[in-house]
Order: sequence, then structure tokens, then C-alpha cells
Amino acid sequence: MERSTIAVTVALCLLALGSNSFADDDRGTGQAGYGDVPDFGGPESVAGALKTADEERDAINDWAFFDGYFKWKGDIQEDYGVSFGLHFYGLYQQAGDALPGEDDDAFGNIFRFLGNWTVYEKDNGNLGRIEWRVESRSNWFGRQAPGSLGGATGVAALAPGFAYSDNFDMDLSVINWTQGFANGKAGYAVGRLAFDVYLDAFPFQTFSRGFINRSFILNPTLPTTGVGAIGGVAKGYVSDNFWIGGQMHDANAASGKFDFDTVKEGEWLKAVEVGWTPSFGQRKTHLVQFTYWDKDERTEAGVSDGSGWAVSAAWKLNDTYFPFVRFGSSDGGGGVAAEEAFSAGVEIARPRGETWTIGAGWAKPSEDTFGPGLDDETVIETSYKFQLAKNLSLLADGQVIFNPANNPNKSSIWVVGVRFILTL
Repeated sequence: MERSTIAVTVALCLLALGSNSFADDDRGTGQAGYGDVPDFGGPESVAGALKTADEERDAINDWAFFDGYFKWKGDIQEDYGVSFGLHFYGLYQQAGDALPGEDDDAFGNIFRFLGNWTVYEKDNGNLGRIEWRVESRSNWFGRQAPGSLGGATGVAALAPGFAYSDNFDMDLSVINWTQGFANGKAGYAVGRLAFDVYLDAFPFQTFSRGFINRSFILNPTLPTTGVGAIGGVAKGYVSDNFWIGGQMHDANAASGKFDFDTVKEGEWLKAVEVGWTPSFGQRKTHLVQFTYWDKDERTEAGVSDGSGWAVSAAWKLNDTYFPFVRFGSSDGGGGVAAEEAFSAGVEIARPRGETWTIGAGWAKPSEDTFGPGLDDETVIETSYKFQLAKNLSLLADGQVIFNPANNPNKSSIWVVGVRFILTL
């Protein structure tokens, strides 16, 4: 982490220690009252991530250390319409084996300073806001980042920690205008966007839950583009149960680089979706959605065009069990990781805010991306998250990846890891 990032974090922590004199008020649910802030997009959206981090969850330790800080944040939100947070993710992984000359362990982090400013909000739920997210992702202590561990072990489509990159410099990765209308049941966002917030947005498409493998976080048949791509997205409900949406993102955007010139190439990632939920209030926990995507050829990068579709479904049974299933198919173009993929799993709530997750995934690696003649890959992953405090969690994770496509001498590779998340 850069020195400036550390300085900002320390300064805000010290500010929290000296801010314990605010009186209780009638703001919304959550530690800072962010629970009632309307959100647009998936769980990795700015508002969605702030709400998740702000939850009044059960924990092993009921520390009051940062109570004053969160009350101060609540006052800022109430007086000025500004919500913000500091989120830090650390992940260490150790693999059972690696390719010759490659390291078999990885250590990396993700740092984010994110927030939004609600410029106006009407009583009917319509609003306009500016959202931002400053972030960096890097390796730690001289080790490779977990995002490189898949390549080091010969795993193609089912990377064990792909989101933790080692070449994502500090960047204003998200800066956009988000508009809500139709009584909060429709909206659009335009500006510099994180594509994974909107493309097949799904309850488990986040770094904050128990899964780490690519199979569960982002469907391997879906294309990617840089985090911080110029684009636009619009989604809305056409009835009480059905929604439709469309989006497009600069196909040549690069993560960690504030560069608008790539838009001039005129190559785009485009997608449309339709979804169903029993009611608007259940849209985050009971849903089925279909996404069709198309990505233009990236001429200068030498990446072919591609298209495909994905289906995701999640259905929370009760306060304990939250199962899901997702699958997808593509023509292998557009730089995707897989031509076909399937995954299913369940999150099981435990006492004291702890959660246990277990899932299985399968993928057929893309010949266009990785070359012909590769074996299909399968992964089994399980994890257990300990909620040490309201804003600090520790997760133990284990993965077994069968038939790593680029390591034919191995029938399986195991990867164990420890992840922690601190949200302030």
C-alpha cells in the first residue's frame, strides 16, 4: 500500500477516536445510518458496498472502539448527503504445487476509499447522486498477488484469487452520475464505471462474501474490461416482478489507468438483461436473471470479438440457507475465460455473525483465449467466515481445482487461504 493511503487511513482512525461525543439521533438503520441509502447495481456498487459494511451485524466482539466515528459519518450523511467509507481487503494463499520456476504462494490487498454525494432526493425515491471509488490493488511483502496464482499453478478458467491484481495502481476507478426515478424502481448510471457492478449483477458477485474463486464471483463465460471504463447502464422494473436493462462499457479500458483515449477506438462491451423476482423488496435475495452480451473485436490488442449468455438464480430459503446456481455459454471470443461454465453453492448462516459457504464449479476453458486441447476444470471451494467485530472479519478458505488446464501433469491443485476485511 502506498504511503499516502496509509496516512489517510491512520488520520481517519485517529479522528474516530476523538469523535465519541455525538448524541444518538433518528437516522436510518446501520452503524452510520447507511442502511436506508438507495442503491443501484449489484453488491459491489458504491452504495451497495457502503450499506453492507454499515450493517449492525452480530460479532464475536462487540467493540465500541469506532462508535464515535460512525456517528460522525452519520451526521455527515444527514447534514450534507455524503456517505463514504474506507475498505481494506487482504488475502494470503498457499498452493499445493506450482509450475516449474513459479511461486506457490501469494499475498495481496485491495484498498478502497468510496462514497457518494446525493445532490437531491425527493420523497418518492427519485434522486440524483455523484458516486466515486478510489482504489488500488497490489501484491504484498514481495510475493505475487493472488490474481497471478492461477497462472503460476496452471489454472486457466477457474482462477483461485483473480480479483487481487498486482498491476492496479491507485486510481479514481469509479466516478459517475447515478439517477433514480420511477419511485426508485428504475435508474441509470453514466461515467466511469466498474462493469462487474452491473453485468449479471448477483448477490455472490462480491469480495465481501465467502467465495474467492472466479467460478463463483464472476461467471467465467462473461467478458471483462478494465475497472473504470467509460460507459452507461440503465435498468428498471416494467411490472411488479420483471425488470429489464441494458449497458455498454469501453472494451479497451485498463484497470488502474485514468485514460479516456481508449474510447476513441470505438470498441465496446454491450449487454442486455431481463430478470424476475417475487417482489421488489425481495430483489436482492430471490431472483432469476438472463444476460446476453456482445463484445467488439479489440483490433490493437489482437483480441477477437465474442458473444454469449448467462443465467443466474439465487433464492434465500430462510435466515440460515442461501443457495444459488449460475451457468453460462459463449463462443469463446472476447477474451473470456470459458466457453461453458456452471456453478452452484450455498451460504449457511451461523451464530455470532459467522457464515459457512460451500460450492462446486465447472468450466470448459476458451480455446480462443488459452489454446486448443485443454481439459475441463472443476473446483470445490469451502470457507468459514469469523466476524471478529462489526467491521472486521477473518475468513479461512480451501479450494481443490481438478485438472488444471495448463498443468497437465497434475490431476488436482489445492489452494488454502486466509482473508481479512476491514471496513471503516
